[in-house]
Amino acid sequence: MSSGIFYRNVRARDQLEIFLLAAVSSLLLVRLYLHLTGYPQIGSGGLHIAHMLWGGALMLVALAIVLSFLGARALRVAAIIGGTGFGIFIDEIGKFITRDNDYFYRPAVGIIYAIFIIMYLTFNFLSRSHRLTSREYQLNALAHLEEAIVQNMDPAEKVRVGQLLAHANQNDPVTRRLQKFLDDVQTIKPHQPGRLRQFLDKADRTYEKFWQRRTSHTLVKTFFLLEVFIFVGSVGTVIYRNVDGALTMFNGTVPFSTELVVGQVISSVIAASFAIYGAILLRHSRMGAYEQFRRATLVNIFLTQFFMFLRIDFGALPGFFFNLFILALIGFAMNQERRMQSRHRAAT
Repeated sequence: MSSGIFYRNVRARDQLEIFLLAAVSSLLLVRLYLHLTGYPQIGSGGLHIAHMLWGGALMLVALAIVLSFLGARALRVAAIIGGTGFGIFIDEIGKFITRDNDYFYRPAVGIIYAIFIIMYLTFNFLSRSHRLTSREYQLNALAHLEEAIVQNMDPAEKVRVGQLLAHANQNDPVTRRLQKFLDDVQTIKPHQPGRLRQFLDKADRTYEKFWQRRTSHTLVKTFFLLEVFIFVGSVGTVIYRNVDGALTMFNGTVPFSTELVVGQVISSVIAASFAIYGAILLRHSRMGAYEQFRRATLVNIFLTQFFMFLRIDFGALPGFFFNLFILALIGFAMNQERRMQSRHRAAT
């Protein structure tokens, strides 16, 4: 991947996940809006301005931001706008794969989510951060130093840059110069925090206090195992209600609704396996457990919710947004864990 043109970004996974989540969210919200408003037509006479065009316009805005501005903040904004645009764009795929431009072509939703799944697997491959080259570590350290330029680097961020440089070639003059620059960087002083920094510091303290409690591991395990129980239990209820349809599988005829139930069962079991493994890891490695919980939630979002959306349409939205909330909570916990580890390294 480091061919002299493409250099991997250690922040890529977060940004690509933001893009995907924005895409899925915008697609579902567009479908909900159209359903509630009776599928209005924008235009007059023989004209109809398809919302695919609005999606293309948003993707253009995102591309303009990426090409025009520097920094991780601009990339995050572009990921949100671009993902939103892509979700609106891909929502109309049914019109372009059918002869009669059928927006309501039933397999279209399955095709859309298959595209999302392929995108997620591709993004996950592209954002793998192991075995970076020395030059990639240098470039990522340089990108992280933007916090120093805008005078917003805290001690934990300084430690993270130092860790990147520690993996680079120590005999390279560029590494030594970057390290010297990092040593001279003045981090934000405790008595001069902005509002965002105050919020982050408070979040750090709250996070540490939570894990100092004796019941913290039990609470986290119970929460995720309860979530697994609820999802698997709901699938069991669906199977029970559709037992006649499920029995037709043995006759060689499988209704579409039964296929959806089977897909929901398989994806729920996969998600449950990740969550149970995370609960086992929690006592030994919080980051390892968080990663398994994150995978379980992503499986629910990209697979389980997909089958539910096909089966019950907009009735799947509450579960989808609940999983989005859980994913955001896990992301927050992972970020706090990294910050806490970096701060402890800085203290030592």
